Amino acid sequence: MNHAERREMESILQERGMTESPESPDLEIVHTCSVTGKAAAKSRNAIRRAKRNGKHVFVTGCFPGTDLEMASELGDTVITQAGETPMLDRFAHEIDAWLQQPSKNTQQKTTSLPIATLPQVHGAHTRAELRIQDGCDAHCSFCIIPKIRTTLRSKTIEDTVTEATRLVKLGHKEVVLTGIFIGAFGHETALRRKQQNEHEEYLADLLDAVAEIDGLQRLRISSMEPGDVTPTLLDAMVANKNIASHLHLPLQSGSDSVLKKMNRQYNTQQYLEMIAMVNERLTIDGLTPAITTDIICGFPTETDGDFEQTIELAKNVGYLHIHVFPYSVRTGTAAARWKQLPPEVVQDRVQALLQLDEDLSLAYRKQLVGKQVQVIIENDDSQKDYSRGRCEHYAEILLKTNAKQGELVIANVTEATGKATFAKQELNILSNQK
Repeated sequence: MNHAERREMESILQERGMTESPESPDLEIVHTCSVTGKAAAKSRNAIRRAKRNGKHVFVTGCFPGTDLEMASELGDTVITQAGETPMLDRFAHEIDAWLQQPSKNTQQKTTSLPIATLPQVHGAHTRAELRIQDGCDAHCSFCIIPKIRTTLRSKTIEDTVTEATRLVKLGHKEVVLTGIFIGAFGHETALRRKQQNEHEEYLADLLDAVAEIDGLQRLRISSMEPGDVTPTLLDAMVANKNIASHLHLPLQSGSDSVLKKMNRQYNTQQYLEMIAMVNERLTIDGLTPAITTDIICGFPTETDGDFEQTIELAKNVGYLHIHVFPYSVRTGTAAARWKQLPPEVVQDRVQALLQLDEDLSLAYRKQLVGKQVQVIIENDDSQKDYSRGRCEHYAEILLKTNAKQGELVIANVTEATGKATFAKQELNILSNQK
């Protein structure tokens, strides 16, 4: 989300004739995160570093929503995520005020997500994040985001296609659809039991529409809640060959008692049934789709038995990658009031999961050996032995090739080691096909 919002803010600045000046800027903007305590600390340090330069400092993003007083003390202009007016509209208004010019922005109150303006320069990266949804009201007991991004908004399918088309024309070969709660796309709530039109498959319709964009080589969903994966959504992934065979499906815990305390909208049986459905629908030539996940270690009340259940469930799924998070107290959440586990217990569990992540990643990537994959080249540095890119199964691939950044290479995977996956290029390079 922050990558997508950064791009949108850069577009607002470029619209006003402003250019990036790393050496001696007149204005510094710190777009913050506060999803964990570590992210909040990094945000505070970044603001302090910017302020030491003696320039005007804008503080945007999620951190002001958790500590507005601190953000206001550290920065000069503070813009929170909360409010009926989208943050980027308020950002544009404050930029105009700083420039001492009439505002081009109307600051309208809206429940829809407006289309973003885009930079007028060629994309520097092969991948671009596109924000299709914002806000959450699910209130997981560990998560502060519903108190920061309070209003649920979705971009229309038409506007999403327009924005994605512009991104492709700017040179981006892969578009990643992102949001706070993507499963709530097109809905007014993230709580499925309260969705009045819960059977409408807006996200599947969106995938079908965006996948048709000429020149889009790969389309990917950044993260989805397990309960939002439906047969119709998987139908869209099967029908459109440029949609990546990869889903990021947060587990958080493999214990039903912990999931209930977390206020998650699924249990372990439902999660495993969903994984079985994904594998059944998306497995091609014996190769299962790549599944990545988030797991929290050391959540309050998590016992040794709960953690062992998490380990066993993760082994059952066979993740390509596990994002491991030690539980982080977020003041204002329900879980912050509960007794915390000893730090040494949390760290032991973190290390155990990190080792499991390495083992499971290698096991999945070994399945790729001998398979033909499509790799979008992300760097073409002639000084390095290998070019780097990602295949449709999200694994990073190293290969020797003369292909340039953004070109799609057909390759055979030859080896998977603990740290890397290697492939040999075939004769054909597809530069303009989907």
